[in-house]
Amino acid sequence: MGNTRDKNFNIPAKLGQNRGKVKASSFLQSYKKDAIKCMYYCKPVMQEALLWYSTWWGPFILLILCYISNIIFLFFEYLSQDNKSLAMSKACSMVSTMWSSYISFWHGQTFTGLENIPKTGGAVIVWYHGPMPVDYFGLIAEVFKRDGRIINTVVDKCLLRVPGLGRVRKYLRCGAFSKVECAGLLGDGELVGLAPGGSREALFDDSYSVCWRQRVGFAKIAAFTQSPIIPVFTENIRLSYCTMLSAGAVWRTIFEVTRLPIVPIYGGFPVQVTTHIGSPIMAREGETLMQLQERVKMAMTDLIRTHQRPDVDIKTGLGQRLGKLMLGIENNK
Repeated sequence: MGNTRDKNFNIPAKLGQNRGKVKASSFLQSYKKDAIKCMYYCKPVMQEALLWYSTWWGPFILLILCYISNIIFLFFEYLSQDNKSLAMSKACSMVSTMWSSYISFWHGQTFTGLENIPKTGGAVIVWYHGPMPVDYFGLIAEVFKRDGRIINTVVDKCLLRVPGLGRVRKYLRCGAFSKVECAGLLGDGELVGLAPGGSREALFDDSYSVCWRQRVGFAKIAAFTQSPIIPVFTENIRLSYCTMLSAGAVWRTIFEVTRLPIVPIYGGFPVQVTTHIGSPIMAREGETLMQLQERVKMAMTDLIRTHQRPDVDIKTGLGQRLGKLMLGIENNK
């Protein structure tokens, strides 16, 4: 009897121990599931952080080339005592050759529809703004090499504060031009290049959605001067350079408050980029500025849908570039 009582007395204790073990096991399983979920959601963030850490220096190559361009302009300006216009033309030629050589070598940039940019007369070149305008630099160089024309580029005011690039802004004609100034340039038969999406499109449009909002300034000057509007989009431009998607809401808030492009940019990946130049668009009689803007926006969207594959990532883009390089080597043998 005594042994039976002792055994019965130990049954609740054993049940309590088993329940404790079950609870501990359940807690560990729950913790494991939560850890796996955390790792699953943190994996893209960790991958992007690693990419940024590995390639944060990539965008600075473009800045270095800008400063080299400024030194070239200063050098030719110093030597141009007798014929300044001829000397600066040679300087522009040297700078355009440097830029086109770099972009052609590193990104294999090619052009389709280049004939749509007129060799004479005014035109508004509306381009899609990627994280870094390496494709637009290539377009400026290509047009100068073909026609000896400089595209007057409308840039954000914050870029005018970058020190040491005064000669680049002067001789490559970059400035925060007003609508009146742009209209005057078009009236004089000059080319004017601008990106209606601006910094917002460059930094936050990771899906190629064309962020123009209600901006109709380019439509206004084109309609006023009866100049053609030429849409330009570069395939894979958001693969060559990338903006940090992690903590995107934080970067967006900082930008909206300060209007400064304080967003981590990384990359410089040698993916193939192809600049597609659409057909000229003229303002129609009786058409409102918003309607003209919508037509140009639709033309830009069509260029993106036709030429930009949504399933291409950086790895795929690098593979495509390597394949073309190998094919070129085989053809040259």
